[in-house]
Amino acid sequence: MPLHSVIMPVYNGQAYLAAAIDSILRQTCGDLELIIVDDCATDGSAGIAAGYAARDCRVRVVSTAINSGAPALPKNVGLSLARGRYISFCDQDDLLLPDKLEHAARVFQQHPDLDILFADYEPFGDALQGQRQPGYLAHKEFTSKAQAYLVPLDDGLYRCQNFWGCMAGLHTGMSTQTIVCRREVIVGQRFDIRYRILDDISLWYRFAETARIGFLDRTVALYRHHDKALTSNDDLLARETLAFHRENYFRQSHLFNAAENRRYRSMLARFLIRVASRPNISKLEQRANLAQSLIFDFRLRTLRWLLQTFA
Repeated sequence: MPLHSVIMPVYNGQAYLAAAIDSILRQTCGDLELIIVDDCATDGSAGIAAGYAARDCRVRVVSTAINSGAPALPKNVGLSLARGRYISFCDQDDLLLPDKLEHAARVFQQHPDLDILFADYEPFGDALQGQRQPGYLAHKEFTSKAQAYLVPLDDGLYRCQNFWGCMAGLHTGMSTQTIVCRREVIVGQRFDIRYRILDDISLWYRFAETARIGFLDRTVALYRHHDKALTSNDDLLARETLAFHRENYFRQSHLFNAAENRRYRSMLARFLIRVASRPNISKLEQRANLAQSLIFDFRLRTLRWLLQTFA
């Protein structure tokens, strides 16, 4: 049984796949298995994965029966096969920093009360036009915004209390490429196949209700921005973000205090307005989103915009 299982969904990712696989196999903690789930790729991805499996016994390659069109199903297949004590994920176009798994194992060994660990990541890639950016959560000032929910444990390590409140309206979130889970808390869980982009966020927010979550304030992964990434589909991202958070608000609102409730409602209103401002949206859908945003967070500017749609 390996110490770590890393699950990688793959579909037509040949441009960046080898670099992603190398970043896992070159971890300073080499006690791992890499489960690559080919979602019926039509490019050279399957051949690249098979080549690594032939050279390194830590690599396992399996395929879905048909293309699912999103990463959720391949990740669920990987979860059903994972044997490691700790389970994590890496997309086909992202990179893990060499010591990510080593840091996670150390944290879990020293803090057996933690179920899940997440950390920061650095955006990079051609879509950023060569500009280096700081850690995403550092840029969002996560530790400052979430200070009331973070209990210091060690240098740069925190326990997250009331994680649903920590995430309510802060819009920072847990990034899948940074997360490591104890096997016993994630086995039996599934990513939500209704979503093409937010399947992972949906799972982590559900975990927030019961799991004991830790935050390591350091960068452990690089998140690649490029034109062919699913997240580059602004319309799909906006609509899925709204659909998820609207559902999540009504599922978790009973857990929020008054301030958290206001933050989340304000965030929902912003998401509704974002969808209402998308190009090619019908007048009827635009009005419906603007009207609903006023229910969550009444703003005169939004009301004026809504009235203008009837002119």
